[in-house]
Amino acid sequence: MEFDEEFDEEFDDEFDEELDEELDEELEEPSAKTPAEEVKAKTPAEEVKAKTPAVKAFSAGKKISVYFMSTIGPGEKKQKLLINTGNSVGDIKETVANLFGLDPADFHLSSGGITMDESSNVSEYNVNDGEDILLIPASTAG
Repeated sequence: MEFDEEFDEEFDDEFDEELDEELDEELEEPSAKTPAEEVKAKTPAEEVKAKTPAVKAFSAGKKISVYFMSTIGPGEKKQKLLINTGNSVGDIKETVANLFGLDPADFHLSSGGITMDESSNVSEYNVNDGEDILLIPASTAG
């Protein structure tokens, strides 16, 4: 295999010229700003948005331990759960449905003989620490 020295010399000259041109370009002056200041200087469209969901603010209330008792299905089941009395009955019902493997539409929660409204907070029913809350089947009569 034979190399063309003329071609190699021409190629080397072109290559050197390209390098010289790139080096002759003006370089940006390094920023005197700290990285934190540079981030603040960006426009809102340039800012990175967090993918972490916003923290849900808990309603005012106290945490109590209650027992949920279900007679739906074969046998009686009882589960202890720590709840915040400021939470809505609907939210508690969703959690209890998952706990017992039920559909939330299939039952109501009852405390002290009163059926709890899903849009109300647990605190409205004066549920105390250690009390039982019953899961009663939803009526399908019609």
